[in-house]
Amino acid sequence: MTILHEYATKVWAYISPRKTQQAREKPFQFKVPAIPTKPNFKKQQQAQAQQLLSPPGRDMSPESRMNIWHTRTPSPSSDIDITLVPMSPPDSIIRSPEGHDGFEGDTLFNTSPISPTFDKGGIPDQEVDANDDTMVVDDGTYLETHKGISFDERLLKQQKQRQELQAWGWPEDAIFLFQKINMRGYEPIMPIEWVDDLPSLPADLFTERMDKSFIKPALGTHYHAQLALSSLLDLGAYVRDSVITRAPKRQPQYHVKRALTKYTRWALKDGGVDLSWAALPLFEIVTVGKDVPSTVLESKTLAKLGRLHELWQSTLAARAATQSFTSSSSTALEVPTLYGVSASHTIMAFVSYLPPSRENRAPGLRLIAMFDFGKEGFDVWNALAAAIFVVHCRNRMMQLKEYIPEPEVRVEEDPDV
Repeated sequence: MTILHEYATKVWAYISPRKTQQAREKPFQFKVPAIPTKPNFKKQQQAQAQQLLSPPGRDMSPESRMNIWHTRTPSPSSDIDITLVPMSPPDSIIRSPEGHDGFEGDTLFNTSPISPTFDKGGIPDQEVDANDDTMVVDDGTYLETHKGISFDERLLKQQKQRQELQAWGWPEDAIFLFQKINMRGYEPIMPIEWVDDLPSLPADLFTERMDKSFIKPALGTHYHAQLALSSLLDLGAYVRDSVITRAPKRQPQYHVKRALTKYTRWALKDGGVDLSWAALPLFEIVTVGKDVPSTVLESKTLAKLGRLHELWQSTLAARAATQSFTSSSSTALEVPTLYGVSASHTIMAFVSYLPPSRENRAPGLRLIAMFDFGKEGFDVWNALAAAIFVVHCRNRMMQLKEYIPEPEVRVEEDPDV
C-alpha cells in the first residue's frame, strides 16, 4: 500500500492544478538568437586571389596544398559557378575539311546541266536551282520584305523562266515542281487551320482557300497532315546535332532519308496510293557518306532511276496491251517524270531523270534544287521544299493510278480453318 500511495502522490503532483497555476504565473522569457553576420564575398574572393598569386611558401607537399586550398563560394548574384558551366553550342557549325564545307561549289552530279563537266553542246547556260530565290529571313523581316514584292514582276519572271526551261527540254511535270519550290515564301501554300499550331511560320504562308493551299491532306485529316509536317520541320536540327556530336551511325544523310521516308509514308497513305507506290514509285532516295565521291552518288542514282524507268515502261506497255482507256491524251501511257533524292552528309538534292533518247544516248540527271541542312536559318524553307516535292509526287501518283495495274494484296490462308 505504501508503494501505491507514493505513486499516486507523484502522479497528483505532476497533474496538480496548483502546479499548473504556478507555471502560468512565471514571467515569460524567450532567448533571442544572435543575428548572423553577413559574409563579405568580395573580401573572401580577394583573399583567395591573393593566396593564388602569392602562395605562402614553396612547399608543394599535400599538407601545404590543403592549407592554401579553399572551396569556391557561389556568387551572391548567381547560384551557378560560371567556371563549371559547359561551353554553349556555337551559333553555326564550324566548317572544316572534315565537315561538309567540302561541298561548296560541288553539284554532286557531273551529268547535270550545272556541272562543270557537263557538255552543253552549245546550249546557253542552264545553271538553274529552285532554291536560289528563297527568302531566308525571320518572321518580322519576312512580313516587311513581303510587302515590297511586286507580284506582277514576279509573275513575268516566272513566265520567262518557264519558257527558258521548255526551250531546254524540261518536261511540264518537272517545270511545275521547279517553279512551285521556287515560289515558296511568295505565295500561301498551307490551310489557315494550321496557323495557330505552327507559330514559327509566317502568317502569309497560310490561306483560307483550300484550292490555293498546296501542302494539305488529299483524303485524310488535317491533324495527321499537320503532324507529319511538324516532324519534317525538325530535320535541320537533327542533321546539325549529328554533325556536332559526330554520330558514328546516325549520320546527317541518315536523318535526311528517315525524315523523307516518314513524310512520304504519310502522303501516300493519305492519298490512297501507298500500295501502288510500293510497286511503282516516282522517286528513289540515295544516300552516301561525306567521304564518298560525288561520282559514286551520281552513278548510284542513275542506276536506280534507270531500273525504275524500265519497270514503268514495261508495266505501262503491258497495261496498254490489255486495257483500253477513255483518256484522249496521247501521253497518258508515257513513262512519267522520275525523280531522285540524293543526300551526302548535310547536302540534299532533288534531280529529275533524263532517259536515253535520240539526242542523248546516255541517261542523265537534271538538277532541280539543292539544299544544305548544315546552315542555320534555312530549316523552315528546306522543310517546305521537301514537303512540296513529296506532295507533288503524291498528287501525280493519284493521277496515274488509273493507268497502272491494281496492286496485288496477298491474303495468307489459315491452315487450321
